[in-house]
Amino acid sequence: MNQMKKRILITLIIVFVFLIFIQQKEQWTSVFRVTEQPDVLMKGNHGVTLTVDLSFGREDVDDWITNLEKPYPLLFLDADWMERSPLIVKKIKEKNIPVGLLGQESKNYEENLALLKKEIEIFQSEFGVVPLWYRTKDNIFPEPLKQQVWDSKINMVSSSIKWTAGDPPTIQKGDIVSVALHQKTRVSLKELTAFQKAHPFVSIEETLFGYKKQTKTIP
Repeated sequence: MNQMKKRILITLIIVFVFLIFIQQKEQWTSVFRVTEQPDVLMKGNHGVTLTVDLSFGREDVDDWITNLEKPYPLLFLDADWMERSPLIVKKIKEKNIPVGLLGQESKNYEENLALLKKEIEIFQSEFGVVPLWYRTKDNIFPEPLKQQVWDSKINMVSSSIKWTAGDPPTIQKGDIVSVALHQKTRVSLKELTAFQKAHPFVSIEETLFGYKKQTKTIP
């Protein structure tokens, strides 16, 4: 009888631990939904995060990714660029560089509400998951788009500092810096590398919430 009670007790403990694990896993998946309505994150309170908006580049970007060292910036990748650059995307996955989805100019979504769904599908086909982070190329989020992104359980991220050309910007604690790598608006990769090495950048999770992100391999 005592043996039976012990087995029942052990079974209940295992079930209890499993339920806690599942609950925590669900919380981790949506941990950054810190508001009860669609909102755009653009500044934190802790470190400084470097993000790169990438929609153009091949050989030069390939070399930059190859030589990129930790701590990695958060790369926002354009859907069309991903389809044009499968080998670079593969290298990004192999190095486990954090990525988000870079959308088009905000006006394009006002004209085509199905555009976001297509971009998410492209990202998911490349990385095997729905993006955790999203921003438009102009950092503008019309209300219908905000709701659509929110309904897709994706976090919207703008930036407090935008570096599109010229000298590197001055940064301060809590900043989220976006760097443009587009066809017409583009920062020198040499200057970007020097800028990255000159500052102790941290993950966006640490800048926003003050804790370090645990390494997670992209499928």
